[in-house]
Amino acid sequence: MQVNNNYSNIGLTTAQEAANSKSKEGSELGQDAFLKLMTTQLSNQDPFEPMDNGDFLAQMAQFGTVNGVNELVESFDDLTTSFQTAQAVQASSLIGRNVLVEHDQAYLPADSDLVGAVNIESSADAVTLNIYDAADSLIGRVELGQQPKGLMQFNWDGTNLAGQRTSAGRYRIEVEASYDGKAEALTTMVSANVSSLTLGGVGKDMQVELEHLGRVEFGQVLQIL
Repeated sequence: MQVNNNYSNIGLTTAQEAANSKSKEGSELGQDAFLKLMTTQLSNQDPFEPMDNGDFLAQMAQFGTVNGVNELVESFDDLTTSFQTAQAVQASSLIGRNVLVEHDQAYLPADSDLVGAVNIESSADAVTLNIYDAADSLIGRVELGQQPKGLMQFNWDGTNLAGQRTSAGRYRIEVEASYDGKAEALTTMVSANVSSLTLGGVGKDMQVELEHLGRVEFGQVLQIL
């Protein structure tokens, strides 16, 4: 008896045509289409050389994995959207309020002091505040003396190295702490007013617009004053 060796080819051709038809519709292969392809392949296979059980299970497992990954991605997208919405609602209460934010720039008002803070990790022998202008020239210095461990607030009244009051504006600040004769730069924080918020896209942080200082990431806001 002659065996028709075209059974497998017929099944593969039919399955391929179904896949091509699905592709032309511009949509992804869904569960219904997958089962239709699988049924067609099984019904047209060579009865003398049927599909191996391992191959069959492997195809089913592959589809299940892809389908599960797609559902997981959709779940993460929904979770991200919910998180961003909750973050936006929480952050909206910051508008119009002063916050403490990590920044190396600070604004000196015309009628008050420039205000900032640093976190001293261990008792320092001496702490110094340096102030630089737009040309990055040192124009002011405040000796803050010995300081204990903890959050320390500092002020600059605008007096420059010549003993004169400087104009209002934005200045770069730098705080150095001395430990056993070795100077170490500290991360500076400044007080600023929040004027607006900008929502970030997927994977991007929300942006906070600070009066006189521009935009910073929401994560840089450390405390509401």
